Amino acid sequence: MELPIEPLTTQAFAPFGQVIKEPNGLPSATGPGWQWWGETALLAADQRPYGIGYLALEPADLCFNWAERHMRSGELLIPTSGDCLVYVGPPDHPEQPDLLPPLEQFRVFRVRQGEGVLLHPGVWHGAPLAIDRPLNVVVLLLQHSGAVDTSVVRFGDTPVTIQLSSQIRS
Repeated sequence: MELPIEPLTTQAFAPFGQVIKEPNGLPSATGPGWQWWGETALLAADQRPYGIGYLALEPADLCFNWAERHMRSGELLIPTSGDCLVYVGPPDHPEQPDLLPPLEQFRVFRVRQGEGVLLHPGVWHGAPLAIDRPLNVVVLLLQHSGAVDTSVVRFGDTPVTIQLSSQIRS
């Protein structure tokens, strides 16, 4: 199976979370050399603090054969040194955290450096993918989510390939 790469728009990404990018409106405050937009998105918390993770990506085959989700934590992904691809699946069946949706329901988005995505709790996803060069991604996730709030499903016999169009390289 192959999935196309979609442009990251607020409307297209809405079922999976929120797009983080420079707002269109006026900044909340400004000064010499800076502009500030406060609270452009809210990341809900519980009793645990958020952990800040650092993810180093290297180019590899543009395919995936696993997905995970966190039922009680949103996850913020911000590429800091290049563009990456994020694959996501709908947060269906919250009562069955290990029930993966059909692979045809997954979508792939290009997240440009300086943008980010805030995944809703329950959204299926995996590690972002480097397109054509190494890059780093900052990840925010509730502390200990990997140990206490992660469902992982592997589907090695039916990996999903991402269609790389010529325009994605630009």
